[in-house]
Amino acid sequence: MKVTLEEIIQSIYPLPQQVLEDVLEHFQHLEYPKNYFLLKPGKPCKYLWFMIEGAVRYFYTNEQGKEINTWFSLDTQIITDTTSFVHQEPAQESIQLIENCELCAIEYSALQTLLQKHHSFALWYIKLVEMHYISQIEDRLADLQFLDAKQRYQKLLNHYPDITNRISLGNIASYLNITQETLSRIRAGKI
Repeated sequence: MKVTLEEIIQSIYPLPQQVLEDVLEHFQHLEYPKNYFLLKPGKPCKYLWFMIEGAVRYFYTNEQGKEINTWFSLDTQIITDTTSFVHQEPAQESIQLIENCELCAIEYSALQTLLQKHHSFALWYIKLVEMHYISQIEDRLADLQFLDAKQRYQKLLNHYPDITNRISLGNIASYLNITQETLSRIRAGKI
């Protein structure tokens, strides 16, 4: 069953009905096809997107021209380039849809207005940052430091059980910081 924007917002931190209605008025509903870029390097991230359905990848291109995946967001998750969005400075990464996506977006300026207008929305935003950025980034860094490739893959499968049906093995290997050959050996039980 497809989730609504209201359900996503309320799952982060419940807002009073009047505040919720004001917040919902500032979002736009969007649908984009697979391979569409929400963000490209050099452009400031002007939106905070809420995924209703779909999948995206975050990546940068290294000096050798190889794309390195740094993150995935799937159904009901929040999407943005945090540093670029918060500071309104040019992004270093791309955010590309890897499935057709249905999203809701709020502009930076509208978000700032709502934060100043509603105390409960400011509390909601703090909870969003705690849940979706600080803990996820800390978790990602710890995974890369303390887990081996097989453990990182298993953790990814535990978090996203159907990820191999939705995201290419090449993109998954890049995210895990391993070669596709190593990922194939892990999947075959040879590691």
